[in-house]
Amino acid sequence: MKQLRVIRIVLAAIFLISAVAYLVLDFEKNPLALISLHTQIAQTTLAAGIGVSLVWLVITLFMGRIYCSTVCPLGTIIDIFALLPSLAMRRRRRYRPRPRRKYSIHIMFITVICSVLGVSIVTWVIEPWNICANIASIINTNAIEDSWLTLGIGSAYGAIIGAAVGVLSLAAIGTYAALSGRSFCTDICPMGTALGLLHEHNIYHIELNPDRCTYCGLCEERCSSGCINLTERNVDNSRCVRCFDCVAVCPEDAIRYQANRNRPASPLMRKRKGVIRN
Repeated sequence: MKQLRVIRIVLAAIFLISAVAYLVLDFEKNPLALISLHTQIAQTTLAAGIGVSLVWLVITLFMGRIYCSTVCPLGTIIDIFALLPSLAMRRRRRYRPRPRRKYSIHIMFITVICSVLGVSIVTWVIEPWNICANIASIINTNAIEDSWLTLGIGSAYGAIIGAAVGVLSLAAIGTYAALSGRSFCTDICPMGTALGLLHEHNIYHIELNPDRCTYCGLCEERCSSGCINLTERNVDNSRCVRCFDCVAVCPEDAIRYQANRNRPASPLMRKRKGVIRN
């Protein structure tokens, strides 16, 4: 079970390298570089590649938001920036549980409506792959050349604007990740919110076993999504990005990635029939 985190990190590194090869190094015809592009849900859907979207629908129903922790290059970039405070302080950073933000669903609907209406500026600013392209434009001005043309901006002005947007995107994402971990993925990202809507139908999910849990708090402190609340004995799988950090750190194997639901084997209190209360 603890090897899941290692597998996830290896896959995330492969897809990040692929995205860098495509966006930064401009290897548009390289098979490795095309892997990342052709597995992006938003990009393939907008290009009428509904088949990839259906595949990800099936994968998400089976495994949950595994897309966010492996395939999405922005998610990996956020993980890297989230590690910086720990490296600077030379001690492991501790996260705290966060409530679900209601405005995330509004952001998702606004993004969908703008995409249908052709208001590309919204997806250019907030969609994960486009954010990566914006960041890549700091080095490779061709990374968002299509966006310039869509927005009616010439190449000369586009290069300047693209570099400025890239710096701002990198600064905003880096600061947000350093301060709050995966909050962008759970609270703002429209793609992550859409995938999270399927959480009640996920076959595999993160589950806490209260009979094995000693409440050491390690899983809650390592959850950069803030979706583990030990006080309520709850894991919010709608926001869980399947990083498997909690599974890897638990010393009692009390939190697992599994198909069945856990119930306390020894409940503390039970209702008794026939008892009359005054």
